[in-house]
Amino acid sequence: MMAPSAAWLGGIAAMTAHLSLKERADRRSLMQLFANHVSQPVADEIWRERATFLAGGRPRPQELTATVFFSDIEGFTTVCEALEPEPLILWLEGYLDAMVRVVAAHDGIVLRFIGDAILAVFGAPVARTTQAEIDADAERAVRCAIQMGRELRELNKRWQAEGLPAIGIRVGIHTGPLVAGSLGGLRHMEYSLLGDTANTAARLEALGKTVSMRSSPHCRIVIGEPTWTAVQGTVAGLPVGEMALKGKRKAVRAWLVLDREGEEVRPAAEAGE
Repeated sequence: MMAPSAAWLGGIAAMTAHLSLKERADRRSLMQLFANHVSQPVADEIWRERATFLAGGRPRPQELTATVFFSDIEGFTTVCEALEPEPLILWLEGYLDAMVRVVAAHDGIVLRFIGDAILAVFGAPVARTTQAEIDADAERAVRCAIQMGRELRELNKRWQAEGLPAIGIRVGIHTGPLVAGSLGGLRHMEYSLLGDTANTAARLEALGKTVSMRSSPHCRIVIGEPTWTAVQGTVAGLPVGEMALKGKRKAVRAWLVLDREGEEVRPAAEAGE
């Protein structure tokens, strides 16, 4: 017969092992959603704060305020026509890898690639509780976009030396309320953003097509008014008009961010378009 103390210790060991297995399973689920495209500090924060947003091993739906980032390559169809399939994929992988590194370095989370487009978020899944935290996310997103433009300048130099096409990118950034959570089942699950904020970021990126100036030689960064309010004391920019949104009576004011530390900002026609 087992002594009571031994039985108690055995029960504790079994419970600890069970919790350890569950924790590993929960961490694996989270990392499948986030870890491939985040910095280690952000991954650690997600795990440390998991109790605030995790339920049943997956992120539960939550309302939060975050900054959504959407980027796209200008003239990507032309690039596709110029390259054979294998060189095209290798070229695109090099571009995406470089841009993901920049997003991660600014504590953003890349949620998915949509062809050549990148969707990222700053301020999720761990909800921000103060305006200062929300503003800091907005600034990180904008500085991320500026750095992407600088990184692209170096990539273009290398590509041109290798006989590959140089490109430009457009970035749309918007800060506001949204609903975030995991969609899908066991076979395929994604962390998704729902609501006007995500849609507005994508539309601000598209608005960049109509803006004649660039943020830097190879990049246009167009941001919405809430983001501009958060960063106007720390970055340069100029208003580029208003954008009407379906179902909204009030238009969204937009700004073009300027990289004052980069090369001289020039009209798109002079930049090679």
